[in-house]
Amino acid sequence: MRASFLKRAIKRYYKNLGYEVNFPRGGLKVGNAMIDGEAIKGPIRLGVELKSDTDCILRGEGQLLEALSHGYDMALLVTSTARAERLNLKVFQATRIGLASINSKGEVRFLVEPKSVKF
Repeated sequence: MRASFLKRAIKRYYKNLGYEVNFPRGGLKVGNAMIDGEAIKGPIRLGVELKSDTDCILRGEGQLLEALSHGYDMALLVTSTARAERLNLKVFQATRIGLASINSKGEVRFLVEPKSVKF
């Protein structure tokens, strides 16, 4: 599944929830990493990383951990349903990074909800 399809689906989902969604062309620089986009609603900042079927999931987790350490409240990794079902969810639960899958119809399903890391 292409990253552009994932981007359209997740943008539509968060805009319907009232978030201001920003996916600039070159990504967003956070520390030494780049993330694909962000969703902002009031004081809550959610960093979003999109991973197509050929991208490295581990690199995406590293990018999101960098985003969390540079001021984002929550982080979300988005990939296809087929790929998300093969992943070990314990990694996402331990790091508090959310995992969302998108099927071929563009429907968003959360396997792990993103949790706030701010205390």
